[in-house]
Amino acid sequence: MATLKRTLGFWTSYATATGLVVAGTTMVSLGYSMGLTGPAFIIPAFLAMLISILVSFSYAELSSILPGAGMIGDYTLAAMGRFMAIVAVLGGYIVLVSAAGAMESITAGLAAEMLSPAVDSTTVAIILLVFFLIVNLIGVDVFGSVQVLLTVTMMASTGLMGLFALLGIGTVAEPHSAAFNPAGWGTVFQSLALGIWLYIGIEYICPMAEEVKNPSKTIPRAMIWGLVTIFIADMLFGQALTQFVPLDQLTTSATPQVDGGLAMFGKPGMIFIIIITILASSSSISSHLAAVPRMLYGLAREGMLPKVFAYIHPRFRTPWVGIIAVFLLLCIPFLLSISMDLIATLILSSCVTWLLSYLIAQANVIILRKKYPNMPRPFKTPLYPLPQILGILGTLYAIITIHPETDMKIKIYSISGACLLVIVLYAFFWLKFKKLPLFTPLPIEHIRGEIDLETDEELKVSGK
Repeated sequence: MATLKRTLGFWTSYATATGLVVAGTTMVSLGYSMGLTGPAFIIPAFLAMLISILVSFSYAELSSILPGAGMIGDYTLAAMGRFMAIVAVLGGYIVLVSAAGAMESITAGLAAEMLSPAVDSTTVAIILLVFFLIVNLIGVDVFGSVQVLLTVTMMASTGLMGLFALLGIGTVAEPHSAAFNPAGWGTVFQSLALGIWLYIGIEYICPMAEEVKNPSKTIPRAMIWGLVTIFIADMLFGQALTQFVPLDQLTTSATPQVDGGLAMFGKPGMIFIIIITILASSSSISSHLAAVPRMLYGLAREGMLPKVFAYIHPRFRTPWVGIIAVFLLLCIPFLLSISMDLIATLILSSCVTWLLSYLIAQANVIILRKKYPNMPRPFKTPLYPLPQILGILGTLYAIITIHPETDMKIKIYSISGACLLVIVLYAFFWLKFKKLPLFTPLPIEHIRGEIDLETDEELKVSGK
């Protein structure tokens, strides 16, 4: 059996795991959450980190037995069958790309527009999208060699800006004190989903399991350390925001992180955080265009999407149809009137469907443990099944308490529910049309064989 060369160490794995998470929309969401909840947002953010660590155990175990780019689609195919595999991939990642993922380019554009009135946010957003479309179509890994530097710089810069502001080092204004939980404890404990959004996407390292050195140890460590350092950096910056920017301004601004940079350190701080926002958005856009088309390819490979999504360009060996489809989804914001309310609604709507894929992943571990009890597992969840049970309960709680305001909850559930309904109807009718069983799991040996074929193709192309 051919295998890919294991070249990725801890730091590259860490950067890959956190590269998508440290996004422009995450910085916007952090400011919004701090304005909505006050400094007390540190509590749901900490609880969300613990839940995310539990979820990461499940992904680490699943990737250790099915280390392919199909990720949640492959895991679910072996545990629950085609219907749930479609729901897991399309619900977890296509809704994300269509909603929150699509906001990345807009976030970068809005940040750039603050530099000068002559800068048009839509133009900046389109340039970023087209650039990363071309990069991914031709398969040039432009940012692969600098991923560690890029991610660590973004994390360190955000954390240090917050720390310096809290200590009063280099600030241009006096801080003001904000009530710890101005909206009450009910709001604090109904903000768990906002906290989870700070870490969502940490599992993006799992499709690279075959290229990671000692993956059974490196992947879980990369995810856990990624989650912990994200918490530290975000909370330092977030707490500083509450001391320099009025809370109501944080909940209404489309770029609260830029407002914070200006209030803390003047124009140099504003310019610096704008650069960080553009880099963060760029990293996220590239991650979406690189990873999601591979998941669509995995579904098409097993007949769960039209075969056109399994097309690989003969020269560049990239899934062109999937990449172009994701690009078009990323263009959706240009049809909308952008506001902070819309950004928050779309982020949390995609959070609901992504959390559903997290529920499925944790259930997959339990099912596969029962179905294949003697299968070698390079990584096994510690204290199984306690992390899965607690992770499922925490994820369900986050979905139920998606937002403290009832009107916003209705909007969020309406959008996410409509998306899931379309996905469920597609899965049912498509599988019936193809005369494929809905809930019959595929043997894990079959899925491993398909992953090996993909690996062989990659090795032939690379000449290894």
